[in-house]
Amino acid sequence: MMIRRAFYYWQFIAVIFLPLWVLIGRGVFGSSVGWDFVLFLVLCPILAFALLAVAGLTTARKSVRSERAVSWIDAALLAAWHAVIIAYGFVDAPLLAALIVLVAVGGFWVELWQLVTETRNRFTTLVEGFERDAQRPTHPGERLDNGNVIIIDTDENRTFN
Repeated sequence: MMIRRAFYYWQFIAVIFLPLWVLIGRGVFGSSVGWDFVLFLVLCPILAFALLAVAGLTTARKSVRSERAVSWIDAALLAAWHAVIIAYGFVDAPLLAALIVLVAVGGFWVELWQLVTETRNRFTTLVEGFERDAQRPTHPGERLDNGNVIIIDTDENRTFN
């Protein structure tokens, strides 16, 4: 639980830290062309937005918000994705860049799938509860109003002098 909770908080820190790491790391460890820095100035905000989108989909699930911990699938996905981003800050390899994009797209769809599945299960449970309550047999003499009575006084019943 401690690892999952750490990933819950880390995913928000990573939105700022990882794009900055790529920008600084590529500048320190090996961009030979000045235009690479300009390219990273454009790509790093896109990376931050992708990290934020996945974090948003993760925290949209009620189970994640209530426990303040991600699932194990989320933890594995975030660990892999963030490890590749950190490695890309050290090494300029096109394979790592492609892997970042592939894991980002896959992570987005996995998070969306988990959100839809959990929401569907919660809604199904709610509807089943309503159906169970509606089909409950009532016993003769059972009061369904729980003692609450609403009296509507219309103008027809009033007498005016």
